[in-house]
Amino acid sequence: MKGFFRNERINELKNNRAPIKIPETAKIVLHLIAEESSTIDKNYNIEIISRNPKYLKPIKYIGMEMSHTFDGFLTYTTDLSGGARSYAHLYRRGIIEAVEGSLLKPIVEKKEIPSIDFEKEIITAIPGYVEVFKRINVKPPFSMYLSLVGVEGCLMKLNKEILGAIPTPIQENVIKLDEIYIKDYAETEDIPRLIQTWFDDIWNACGMFKSFNYDENGNWGYGLNSSE
Repeated sequence: MKGFFRNERINELKNNRAPIKIPETAKIVLHLIAEESSTIDKNYNIEIISRNPKYLKPIKYIGMEMSHTFDGFLTYTTDLSGGARSYAHLYRRGIIEAVEGSLLKPIVEKKEIPSIDFEKEIITAIPGYVEVFKRINVKPPFSMYLSLVGVEGCLMKLNKEILGAIPTPIQENVIKLDEIYIKDYAETEDIPRLIQTWFDDIWNACGMFKSFNYDENGNWGYGLNSSE
């Protein structure tokens, strides 16, 4: 069920079907899915979040608007045109879908992944979504998934030159990173270390053997790409 939901939503997002209009650009897609989300008629009480939505901030949060939906509750950040560039959708079934459509937006037709901001924004968003699950009483286990949509041809933009690191364009249009299965909330206390494999795999897709934002001990923000 969990994998089916993720795949279904990725296919819909490829066709730009979302709970709110979002740019037709490359997208970051993050899912948190409760184990009980597949239970028939399972509905969590999301009213506590709709009354106090501060933990359900979109990825790359800059201001926030909100709305109820048929499936649950939505927060979003708008761009200058008034459309949403990022949203976080909480489903009553115990699912969070966060989609960001501006971080990977081409600049003068150049498709790049901003290597530090890309990882930082995901790392920053996840603790809030975990807190949402706690507050609506989702019991572990639950799963986390990261996907990239529309990224064929994207290059990893390095913060500095790194000997032997030569970015190459991503060959795939859609990248689905492996499930991270959370058995206990204690496992989410160090999010950067928990999700390092996701970032390593994305750097692999860009022709490099690991994320250079991590040092040799797995500490984020102290690697060759992020050090001064």
